Amino acid sequence: MAAVAPWPAAASAEWRWPVDGAVVTSFANGGGPYAAGQHRGIDVAARPGAAVVAASGGTVRFAGEVGSSGLTVSIRTADGRFDVSYLHLEAIDVAEGAAVPAGARIGAAGTSGRPSSATPHLHLGVREAGTRRYRDPLTLLPPRPSVRDLPRGAPAPVRVPARSVPGAVRVPPPLPASAPALDRRGWAVACAALLAAAALLGAGTRRVRRTLRHAIPARLAASARLAGAARMSEKARSGAPEQSR
Repeated sequence: MAAVAPWPAAASAEWRWPVDGAVVTSFANGGGPYAAGQHRGIDVAARPGAAVVAASGGTVRFAGEVGSSGLTVSIRTADGRFDVSYLHLEAIDVAEGAAVPAGARIGAAGTSGRPSSATPHLHLGVREAGTRRYRDPLTLLPPRPSVRDLPRGAPAPVRVPARSVPGAVRVPPPLPASAPALDRRGWAVACAALLAAAALLGAGTRRVRRTLRHAIPARLAASARLAGAARMSEKARSGAPEQSR
């Protein structure tokens, strides 16, 4: 056991948690202070070697080993009201008679003695000074912060830009109503392209190819008639005498 120089006299009786862990075994002391099956304190989960600090400032009255309790430190609070015990330590960092302030390190959590739970923990016991009347430490310790005690508000949502879907096909806008009609050569090229596309699609498009074969000659003949009529009309206009005004 390593002894350290005593701290200045503690003058505060504020309480704090000696280790940062959850309560794994609650206080149970009904029927008598030493009746069987009682648990005269709380077990707070703590990994072996974790720092243990004084839950309340005061004077060290005992620092050593106590049978099944293992390495133990007992501190009487500065106001003289309570004796606070820390059991199953791995190491002790204070000496008997030292004055320790609340929150000062007094040792390290461990598994010495015979702990009542398989979960590594610190046993914290509180009794009225000089008596066998034990108190539930939870009535003295500050409450643990809960979800509703956390700061309100959440970060502003991040707007994610829309992503294009792979393989999406952009459909061109329809042609305006005033778009010029295809001439004879344009129709021939368009029909040839449609025939090539039908050939690529396979036997399932025979009906489409037959329809195109009948539609193409008729469309070309109509285009030829329109072109011939246009040429005759232009020739007639060019040969007519100019009318007098």
